[in-house]
Amino acid sequence: MKTVTISGLALLLVCAAPTAPLQESPSPATFHHLHLNSTDSSAAISFYTRTFDVTKRVSVAGFDGIQSENMYVLFNQVKSAPPTSPDSAIWHFGWGSTAMEDDYQKHLANGIRFQTPITRLGSNLLFAYMKAPDGALVEINTSQTRAFIHVHLYSDAPLCAADWYVKNLGAINRSNAQRTGPCEIPFAAPSEPLGVIRSPAATVRVGEVSLIIYPRQRPGPLVSSRGHVVDHIGLSVPDVAAAVDRIRNSGGKLLEGVHQFGKGTMHAAMIEGPDSIAIELVEAPGGR
Repeated sequence: MKTVTISGLALLLVCAAPTAPLQESPSPATFHHLHLNSTDSSAAISFYTRTFDVTKRVSVAGFDGIQSENMYVLFNQVKSAPPTSPDSAIWHFGWGSTAMEDDYQKHLANGIRFQTPITRLGSNLLFAYMKAPDGALVEINTSQTRAFIHVHLYSDAPLCAADWYVKNLGAINRSNAQRTGPCEIPFAAPSEPLGVIRSPAATVRVGEVSLIIYPRQRPGPLVSSRGHVVDHIGLSVPDVAAAVDRIRNSGGKLLEGVHQFGKGTMHAAMIEGPDSIAIELVEAPGGR
């Protein structure tokens, strides 16, 4: 009678045992909208369409707003001024400029007020922060396009937040180096210009928009973005219900279950992402 060694038997058992299914990476989300609270949404819309020639006034699912390329800035009309402090995870958002110095002078001539005048960061980047309606902070910076290009976020752990967007929403990590250590690392000291803490930082790409994640700049926890001037970001996913299930199974928090998006026919849900940021998941065209 032929015998089977212990090591051979173990190999047979391993080969016969069913393998656990690999967790599929989520289909990449795309950037759908920013949702702002405004005491005068009509005036705010006029500000953006007058200031950025790549934008136009639109209505989406009953929400008034603007379109810039393939994304939207939508508005809720509110009775009292939305808060801008304490800090939420959403710092500011912005458009690119192919001619920063000329554009800056044009904006000044058109009466645009700036919180931060044109400033140089490194050898090739110029930026400035506009004072937009309702206290929103809008950046323009050197770019190869005039498109809406980024939302700048704060985080208690920027590298961990980037990992979350990659894992749960299929974002593309644009950081230069592959990390081998833990995602929670100490903050660097503030640096010039403006005395900003810039490290550790991470950038993830969601569709055509970059989410640039910096350390929180002040002591104390970041608060929910709901009710702030920038209430939440909206991302398109192929299947809202499946995305909600995946995020809840990984320990994520559901703020609003699957519901109709505005007055439209698509589905949506509101989840809480890293650092209490509110993220609305909107059904992509062609989704169920």
